[in-house]
Amino acid sequence: MKKIICILFFVLSVFAIIGCNKADGDVGRVEIWHTYNGAQAEFLEMMAKEFNASQKDYEVVILSQDYSGFNDTVYNAVANGIGPSIIFNFASTAVDYIQADLAVDITDYIKEDVKSGDTTMQDVIDSLPEAMKVDVMGFADGGIYYLPGCTTGPVFFYNKTIFDELKLNPPTTWEELESVSKTIKEKKGIPGFLSDSIIDTLQALIMQNGLGYIDVGAKKVTFCNDKLVEIFEWYKDCCKKGYFAFNTVGSYSSDDLGNGDVASFAGSCVNDQYILMVNGELGMAPWIAKASESFYTAWNRGPIFLKRNAKADKGAYEFIKFFMSPKNNGKWAKINSAIAPYGTTEADEDYQEYINTLPENSALACVRKNLALSGSFPNIPGSSQVRRLIEEYMNNVVDGKLTAQEAVSQLEVACNNALNK
Repeated sequence: MKKIICILFFVLSVFAIIGCNKADGDVGRVEIWHTYNGAQAEFLEMMAKEFNASQKDYEVVILSQDYSGFNDTVYNAVANGIGPSIIFNFASTAVDYIQADLAVDITDYIKEDVKSGDTTMQDVIDSLPEAMKVDVMGFADGGIYYLPGCTTGPVFFYNKTIFDELKLNPPTTWEELESVSKTIKEKKGIPGFLSDSIIDTLQALIMQNGLGYIDVGAKKVTFCNDKLVEIFEWYKDCCKKGYFAFNTVGSYSSDDLGNGDVASFAGSCVNDQYILMVNGELGMAPWIAKASESFYTAWNRGPIFLKRNAKADKGAYEFIKFFMSPKNNGKWAKINSAIAPYGTTEADEDYQEYINTLPENSALACVRKNLALSGSFPNIPGSSQVRRLIEEYMNNVVDGKLTAQEAVSQLEVACNNALNK
């Protein structure tokens, strides 16, 4: 009885948030739940209006939700059959829905289109950089449950005044990063570098050294070897010598750079909006993307397809096909201060004007320079834990709790256990 009451309370709560849906027989209703505001929310509304006017089979409804507790609200609603058909998030978010059979694989829709002569969606996916396709087709069963909407990535932010004074250039290799950081520490007495996200930095080092990541079929990691021991040891030594800072002094890396506590940091391109330089001029450069193998971390946020009913599921696919058209996808990227990852969008004249007018050393221009090298990681059960574990064991090494060798040995066991739960 308690369980029934809880479910009823939940259903009533969701209805209070979104309003009553149309009758169950109206299966053409496609709901998109989101937490955007401003221009992004307005654009979604405009897209829904244009799509609805373009056909008579489906009705797309845009419903704004509170940011707090959004993921839990969506999951519970979808599990109870009253949730949205689409949310915008990262591919890793789709994993829980896939495991619970609550996500929609759009592969059959794409095949049906191709069979009928419509290659629109297939062309969009084919135009992604090869390494980035893992983000789309790297789920355990090979299905397509999500698509990138737009792309951001890390940028090297630095105190240009310090670099110019010491005649230093932004690093293009990890060896150069150590060298410039050493010089800054010796000459200015502050760390030369801070990673805004140590896990993203470590994943880049793993991929750029050709260590692979996860063997999806075998459900095991491939990177726990002597080279990773060397990487852990190198990073720890750079921190111990003061060349690198491991933790922020203030609340954010952008604060530390602006206040002069560090001379540079690697972080998301959106940081350019938040850095207030107290002393010195802000500089931006492409982040390191080349080693023995080229790789650049891409962060792709986009639509996840969630189960509602057969007509709504197909309608969600049709709407995203409309949304991903070159002109619409280009506008979405621009509104999000991001880059469109698709070659199909790159060919659009309006998008070309947008990217060609970006200042040469702006944050987005720096991301775009690395876009051809961009990659991502398999999104399978346990993959998010792998990411967390890598950071945890690096912390243990820097803190002196484990040697690099001990950390890598234990990390391999922990990661493989996470992938096989």
